[in-house]
Amino acid sequence: MKNIPAQFRDDRDRMITLAMFILAMFFGFIPPLIVVFVPKNYISESTYEIAKTLFNFELLLFLISLLCFIPIIGWIASLLIVPILIIWNIVIIVINLCAMGKDNVIKIPEPYKFM
Repeated sequence: MKNIPAQFRDDRDRMITLAMFILAMFFGFIPPLIVVFVPKNYISESTYEIAKTLFNFELLLFLISLLCFIPIIGWIASLLIVPILIIWNIVIIVINLCAMGKDNVIKIPEPYKFM
């Protein structure tokens, strides 16, 4: 679990992070990847770290969900794994949205670093 303090420069950073969390529920790793590619002088260091960590988390979930393309064994495994991953993703994002609203520390699991 990576702990990132929610220290935003202004409301724009807060809105970027909020939009990134909400869109990540539906589009996976694409919204955090877009925020990572935004020049660093437009966003705060905290927003950049949150985007990078969320990208790593969402990309790992995406790679695990690719198991469903393996015939028979992957199909059976995906019936169990993919619903658990979807629920885990939603729980992590809702917890972090609540933490962001209270200006607490944002906690995102980071079992593997891609970036």
